[in-house]
Amino acid sequence: MLREQKNRQLPPHILLTKEGTYRVRYKSSKKYPVPYDKTFKSVEEALEANKIYLAKNTLNIINRNTKKDIGFSHFCDYLLEWYRNKAKKPSQNTIRYYRQYMGLLKPLFRNINLRDITPLQIENILSRESKRPKFSNGSKPGETIGAHTLYHEYTVLRRILNKALAWGFIEFNPITSVEAPVFEEKEIIVPEYEEFDEIENKIMIAPIRDRCQFLLCLFTGLRAEEICGVHLEDFDRENLFLDYKNVAIIQNDKTREFEEAEGKSKNAKRRIPLPARFFKVLDEYLIYRKDFVNHLKEKTHGKYREINNLFLNKDGHFYRPGRLSQVWTKFSRKEDIPLSLHGLRHYYITNQMNYNDELSPRDVQELAGHADLRTTNRYVHASKKRISRGATKIFEHFSKETLYKNGNNVLTIPIEHIATIIMGDSKYSNIDDLKITLTELSKKSIDFFNISNIMLECKNYLQANYPSLTRLEKYQYTNKPTEEILQNITKEFGKEYKVEINKENEVEMQHS
Repeated sequence: MLREQKNRQLPPHILLTKEGTYRVRYKSSKKYPVPYDKTFKSVEEALEANKIYLAKNTLNIINRNTKKDIGFSHFCDYLLEWYRNKAKKPSQNTIRYYRQYMGLLKPLFRNINLRDITPLQIENILSRESKRPKFSNGSKPGETIGAHTLYHEYTVLRRILNKALAWGFIEFNPITSVEAPVFEEKEIIVPEYEEFDEIENKIMIAPIRDRCQFLLCLFTGLRAEEICGVHLEDFDRENLFLDYKNVAIIQNDKTREFEEAEGKSKNAKRRIPLPARFFKVLDEYLIYRKDFVNHLKEKTHGKYREINNLFLNKDGHFYRPGRLSQVWTKFSRKEDIPLSLHGLRHYYITNQMNYNDELSPRDVQELAGHADLRTTNRYVHASKKRISRGATKIFEHFSKETLYKNGNNVLTIPIEHIATIIMGDSKYSNIDDLKITLTELSKKSIDFFNISNIMLECKNYLQANYPSLTRLEKYQYTNKPTEEILQNITKEFGKEYKVEINKENEVEMQHS
């Protein structure tokens, strides 16, 4: 029974023998023209051998007698086709990445036998490649390819040779003794959270379609291909959500046509809250979209068939991610917004992680559509302003002496304590520090049962003697983050507030 159970768990063509070894066996057939029959001590070895056999069979690069020598260019073609047809297919963007850099490597190595490639040859080719003139839009005369291009060429070459070694076409991987080209990834700089309103206000002057696209990037952190894949019915207006269905617009690697496909990962399907003000912009855009669709139908004499995507290109088909990036780049440079389109995703994740006290890191990972929290953390950038404000807080200890630093008859109260007392909301203060202030202000012992009443007494006393503090109540009716509210209060009242205390005031507090 145990043996039958183990056999059922193994892939086809792998059998558990009586001796406890694992046999990989393929009989000659139309599907598997080359027979294979080997026994391995462990299931891991058998699975690896089975994977290699299937890969070679798919690529048609094995024969009955001996391992077939293969040229570099041919192996690249076979490997790319294997990626396209493997069970766990990479994304179209990944396949396009391999195709692009294999296309650069094949003329360099031509169809040299894989076994004949040497470390010295790789070194010489990379050295010549680093001096290759750059041919692209905007390149200057004499400009050579960037360090990042050379690094990606090296990376793809390493993966090619690693796979050749794993499949047994080479006994030694020549790239292991070749140092990787120096490559410094360009750092994405995101603005401070305080600049969010300014960025949003600048976006609001863009043309309506661009405005709707840019705000969706700003409010959701969606990737460009995901923005282009949003459908009309994906919005939940009642609950103010975007139900992103993990549909992206990608370019097919073979046909070169743009099409809808599954997004970057299964985790990309997610439900993202949106601010109510976005839907006003969406409604304005939908009017524009309806007029545009009617124009296309008139132009084509009714032949145009509307697609369900939110954003359409000039022909009424899929809006392309590259075009979205180009439009944003032009707009952001004009309006002096220091963010790339993908930088908006970094900005969204950074703000949610650093400034949204309602969300845990795992919640932000869910919003970002990442399978791993470590990926989300790579999108989080440090805030210089936040560091300057908060780095010394661990060295500052609030005490009774802190209150009386300006004399025995003056309480120098932190403005966050004043805000808590006036607005009755404990989120602005540390409760233990607040108890010290309340004790000195009321001259009463504070405990769990009387803190609310004493806070109300202190509020009445402060508002009676310092009428300007009533202005704090306006901050009760805002949905802005706690930190931002405290910043505004500090701008208006300062970091501390002085309250004079004398015997008469003590008596008045006790009778209030």
